[in-house]
Amino acid sequence: MVQQPLRNLKLFLNCYGVISVALFGFLFFFTMFDAPILQEGGAMRFMRWEPLAKHIELMLEGVYLVWGVYFFVAARKPLAYLSFIDFTIWANVAHGLIMIVQTVIMPMFLYKIFTDVAYCLALSVGLLVLRPRNGSRDILEGQG
Repeated sequence: MVQQPLRNLKLFLNCYGVISVALFGFLFFFTMFDAPILQEGGAMRFMRWEPLAKHIELMLEGVYLVWGVYFFVAARKPLAYLSFIDFTIWANVAHGLIMIVQTVIMPMFLYKIFTDVAYCLALSVGLLVLRPRNGSRDILEGQG
């Protein structure tokens, strides 16, 4: 039987997997084809940082899309993917903190605190809270 803490972590990873694949799949596709919805005046323009940096956006969207797929992989057996979970925590803390500084420097992007920054920091905090602690026999015995 899987212990409740491990079940919560699996649920969190699966939820973030769905969010990430849907969000970054959408962004990657529409950025790739310069969809009007993401252009100046488009309904989803707020999803972009800088329209002149398409190549950077595509790289980031591609990385986060793959990351989202790996949330599903890690959700199947989280204890086998603790290094991935740890990397995800700290990479997204760093990414979120850098974006906070960028929103201060570029006040026209202050709303990103509620989108991009929130995504990164909620992911980090959620994983940090749900991540099993090393040496927890109950959780280790619960994963089969």
